[in-house]
Amino acid sequence: IIQERAEKQCMYTLTLKRTEDVADGTRLFVFNRPTDFVYKAGQYCAVKLPHLIETDPKGPARSLSIASAPQDEELCFAMRSGDSGFKKTCWQLKPGDTVEATKAVGFFTEPEDNDRPIVFLVGGIGITPALSILKEADKRGSTREYTLFYANRYEKDATFHEELQQLTQSLSHFRYVTVLSKSEAPAAAENDERGYITRTMLEKYLSDIPSRLYYMVGSGEFIDAMEAILASFGVMKEQCFKDPFTGLRKPAAK
Repeated sequence: IIQERAEKQCMYTLTLKRTEDVADGTRLFVFNRPTDFVYKAGQYCAVKLPHLIETDPKGPARSLSIASAPQDEELCFAMRSGDSGFKKTCWQLKPGDTVEATKAVGFFTEPEDNDRPIVFLVGGIGITPALSILKEADKRGSTREYTLFYANRYEKDATFHEELQQLTQSLSHFRYVTVLSKSEAPAAAENDERGYITRTMLEKYLSDIPSRLYYMVGSGEFIDAMEAILASFGVMKEQCFKDPFTGLRKPAAK
């Protein structure tokens, strides 16, 4: 389906400039940005490879959230390694290689009609659209309050961990809370938790929980759990934005 949609849309040719490992098993792909490629922080596009080194039942295209900010001259995507033909081909890309991309779409974007505090509830590689929003906010000097709860197994799995730490210094009113489920290292005194994102954890770091906006990114099960927690606080659905990973929800038990 992604491939069919990509073929029907106007496509941009992107040239790879460089790659960078940004977490354990996670790579950043930095492309040139066409002058007419316009997007909002938090959006995504379909990226299509010219060929695959191995057959992939899903085809040569995937929807990828943009990790760069709209003011950046480069266009960036991050991806976890994997066994699919698409990902194996991406891992073989070299500077100068080209891919095609559709225009940016999506509604996982920051509202312009209010300044209510935003809370990001993110799992794993889902950090990419949140990072784009935070970087854009930093560049424009936003005074909105942002809180990020970032769930991973270990710190080494936390994509863009160092960049997020730097944003806490430059972006006013931004709190970054790491949530590690498998780490045996003791938690730091503040902004560092063990286990999973829970109701008690939100109460520890947030005041006036029902009045905030919530942006959730992760697997279907992760988002279900976050929605249940927020509903227990009386958070309205209109205050919630979600960007679920496709194809990762486990089949329902029979």
